Amino acid sequence: MKPRQARRPRATPLYYAALLTCAAPLAAAAPADPAAPADTPAAAADQADGMQSVVVTGTAKGRTKLSAPFAISTFSEAQLQRDASGSTVDMLKRVPGLSVEASGGQGGGQNIYVRGLPAGGWFYVQLQHDGLTMFDEPQESFFNIDTLYRLDLMTERVEVVRGGTSPIYANNAPGATVNIIGRKGSDTPEGTVRATVGSHGLTRYDGYVAGPVNDRLNYAIGGFYRRDKGWREPGYTADKGGQLSAAATLKLDGGHLDVEAKVLNDRTAFYTAIPLFDPRTPSLSLDGQLDAGTGTLNSSDFRHYQVRTVDNGVAGKVDRDLADGIHTDLKQFSVNFERQLGDGWSVANRFGAVHADVSYDAVFSGASPQDANGYLAGKLAAARAGFGASVDRLGYVLANQRGANGQRVVFDPAGLGGLVLESQLNAVDTGLRTITDDLRLGKKIDTPLLGKHELTAGLYYSHFDFTQRRLPNVILTTVSSQAKALDVLAYDQGGAVVGAVTEDGFVRYGNGAAAGHATGTYLSPYLADAWQVLPQLTLDAGLRRTLFTDRGDNAGTVTQNQQDPATLADNNVGGLSGATTAKRETLGGNSWTLGAAYKPADAQQLFARLTKAVRFPRLQNVYLLQTTPVTDIRQAEAGWRVAGPLSFSAIGFYSHFNRLSLNGLVLNQATGNLETLPLIGETETRGLELEANWRASPRFSVNGNLTLQQPKTKRLANPATGSSGAAYDGKQLTQIPKLLASVQPVWNLDVAGQFVELSATASRIGERYVDYANSTALPAYTTVDLGARIPVGAWEWQLSVKNAGNSAGLTEGNPRTDSLSGQGSATAIYGRPVFARQYQASLAYRW
Repeated sequence: MKPRQARRPRATPLYYAALLTCAAPLAAAAPADPAAPADTPAAAADQADGMQSVVVTGTAKGRTKLSAPFAISTFSEAQLQRDASGSTVDMLKRVPGLSVEASGGQGGGQNIYVRGLPAGGWFYVQLQHDGLTMFDEPQESFFNIDTLYRLDLMTERVEVVRGGTSPIYANNAPGATVNIIGRKGSDTPEGTVRATVGSHGLTRYDGYVAGPVNDRLNYAIGGFYRRDKGWREPGYTADKGGQLSAAATLKLDGGHLDVEAKVLNDRTAFYTAIPLFDPRTPSLSLDGQLDAGTGTLNSSDFRHYQVRTVDNGVAGKVDRDLADGIHTDLKQFSVNFERQLGDGWSVANRFGAVHADVSYDAVFSGASPQDANGYLAGKLAAARAGFGASVDRLGYVLANQRGANGQRVVFDPAGLGGLVLESQLNAVDTGLRTITDDLRLGKKIDTPLLGKHELTAGLYYSHFDFTQRRLPNVILTTVSSQAKALDVLAYDQGGAVVGAVTEDGFVRYGNGAAAGHATGTYLSPYLADAWQVLPQLTLDAGLRRTLFTDRGDNAGTVTQNQQDPATLADNNVGGLSGATTAKRETLGGNSWTLGAAYKPADAQQLFARLTKAVRFPRLQNVYLLQTTPVTDIRQAEAGWRVAGPLSFSAIGFYSHFNRLSLNGLVLNQATGNLETLPLIGETETRGLELEANWRASPRFSVNGNLTLQQPKTKRLANPATGSSGAAYDGKQLTQIPKLLASVQPVWNLDVAGQFVELSATASRIGERYVDYANSTALPAYTTVDLGARIPVGAWEWQLSVKNAGNSAGLTEGNPRTDSLSGQGSATAIYGRPVFARQYQASLAYRW
C-alpha cells in the first residue's frame, strides 16, 4: 500500500503533466515574434543546452557537445536559474542515467546512482570545480563531496560526463564527473542582485559583480546568504549560512591565468528516513503523527544535547547542538593557467588547496517503531538486574520536560498509536586538508606520415590529510514530527522511582564510536590521443595509471561503565581507549578508454566507446583497519547525436561491476542449515539513455530525457563455503529503478506586450527495492515543478513551485536495516519521502 497524505491534497502529478501537454500546441501556435524571446536568457539557455555548446569536461581540449565522443549533459546559467535547484544533487535529477535522491536536505547526505553501479551517495561520481577535483574521495562516511559546494550566481554552467572518459581525467570517477564551472570576470561591467523568499521562512540574498580592471585583467565577486526553518521544520532555524567567492582572470598572449578564492560557512539540516506505517499493521498509516511530506524526527526538544563519552580512557561529556546539522567551514584557493606555446604545443596547470572542517549532528534512522508496551517488557529484566528486585514496573516520561514543580511529566504512548522509536543520534567531526595539482602538456600533430593527432600527457598529484571522530548514540523518542525524547523509569510497588533505564532520552552512548587519521597521496600520470583518421572519422584512446599511498592510525575503542547508579544508559559507554594501531597501504590501478566517432553529416555524430575504470577504497580502509580491495568496473556505450531544431542523443550503455559484497540468507553446504553469510558477486546493467531538446518555435521548446535500464546481480556466492546465493541472482539492484524520465516544456509568451516565460518539469522515478531479495518495494512516483519568469527592463521576477502535486514519493527506504530481507511487507513502511510542495519567489536586478 502506497503512503497516504494526511492534511494534504491528493497528489495529482499526471493531471499537471496532461494539462501541460495539451497546452503545448496552443503555445507553439502563438503568433511568431522572434525578437521578443530571442533576446531573452531563455533563448540563450536553449542554445547553450544545444549541440553547439562547447564542453571542457572529459576531454583534454574544449569541443562542441555534438563532436564529443562520450555521454555528456550540460546546464547553462539560465537553465540552472530556471530549475531553481535546492541543492547540488537536486540539479542532477534531469541527467539521463543518473537516479537522484535529493531528499536529505540542502547539504550532504544525498544519493546518486549512475548506470546501475551498486552504491549511492557520490561513491562513483566525482565533483570538480573548474576541471579540478576538490577531493579524490567523493564519498567518505559522513562526508559527501557535495558538502564542499553550494550553487549560487557565481556558477556559470555545469557539465556532467557519464562513464566514457570520466575515469581518465579524475580519480574514483567510474560513473560520472560533475564539473561546476564558475565565473571568471567579464570585459564589460555586469552584475546581479537577487532577493528570494519562500516556504518555511526562507530568506536568501544572492549577488555578484564582474567587470574589467584594465584591458588584461577581469574580476568577479559574488556569493549568497540564506536562512530558513528547514524543509521539514524541526522547530529551530535549520539552514543558515553562506558562501563568498572572488575570481580574477589575467589575459596572456595565447592564454590566461585564473585565480580564485572561496569561503563557505553553512549549516544545513539532514533529514533521515521516517516511519510511514505501523509495522504491527502495515496497512495502518502514521500520517496523522508523522506526515510524509513535512514530518521530521529532528526536534528542538533535544536540540541541545549532551553525550557521555570516553577519551583516552577518561570519562567525559560532550555538548552538541542538533541545529548545527551538517556544518561546513571551508576555505578554498585555486590557480588555473593555460597557454599556447606555438608549433602546436600547449600547457595547462590547475592548482588547488582545500581547508575544510565539517561537523555532522544528525538523527539517522534505526530500528522500526516498536510496540510501547513490548519495549518496556523487553527492558524489565535489565532494570531489575540494575536496580534490584524492588523494581515492579517500567513507565515513560518526557525526557526534557518538567512539570510546574519540577516533577517528571508522564507520557502515555497510547495517544500516539502505542509506538516508540529508537534512532541514531550521531555526532561526527571531520577535518580535511588537500593540495592538488594537475599539469597537462598538449601537442597537435599534422603530418602525412602520422596524420592528425591531438596528444595530451598529464600528471595529477594530490596530497590529503583527513581526520574523523564519530560519536554515534541511540536515542528513544515518540513517533511524531518534532519528536519528543523519552525516558524509561523504573518504579517500585509504591510508585516510587528507583532508577532510570535511559538518561535524557539516550539508550546507549558511543554505540560504535570510532576515530582515526589518514594522510597520503594520489599520483596519476595519464595519456590521451585523438587521431583524425579521416575527415569524418576520429579514434581516441586514454590511459590513466594511479598510485594511491596512504598511512594512518586507528584509535582504539573501549566500553566503560561510568558508575552512575541512577541510570543504566551509562553502563556501556563507547569511546576511545587512547591506544592506536597504525596501518599503511599502497594500491595501484589502471583506467583506460577506447573510442571512435563518425560524422555522417554536419549535424550528426555516431560514437562508440569501451572503458575500464577502477574505484579505490575509501580512506576508512586505513583509519578503520578495513580490507576493501581496488574494484574494477567495465563499461561500454554507443550513441547517435543529431543537432537542429530537434537536437537529441540516444546512447546505449553497459556496466559491469566485479565485486558486489552483501550478506544473504543461503544454504550452507557444509552444515545443511540456512545461514546469513557474506556473498561476493557481480552486477550488470544494460540500458538506453535518450536526451532531447525540441525548439518547436520561438514561443515553445521542450527538454526531456528518458533512461531505461536493467540493473541486476550476478553469480553471488560465499567465498569460504562455496554456498550459492542463487536466490539473489538476477534481482534488481537495491534503490536503482528501471525507468527514469523527465520532460520540461517552456513557453515564451507575449502578454499585453510583456514577455513571460512559463516552464514545468515532470519527473518520473520507476519502482525500486530496498533489499537484494526484492521483497520490499519503493513505489514509482512522479513529481511536477512549475516556474514563471517575468523580466521587466533590468528587473526580473521569478516564481517556482517544487512538487506542485504534493507527491509523497519514497527514496532510500531504511538503508541501515533493509538490505537483507526488506521491511516485512511488500511496500515500504519506512522511507525517506521527497519534500512536500514548496514555493519560492525572487526579485533580481541585472546590469
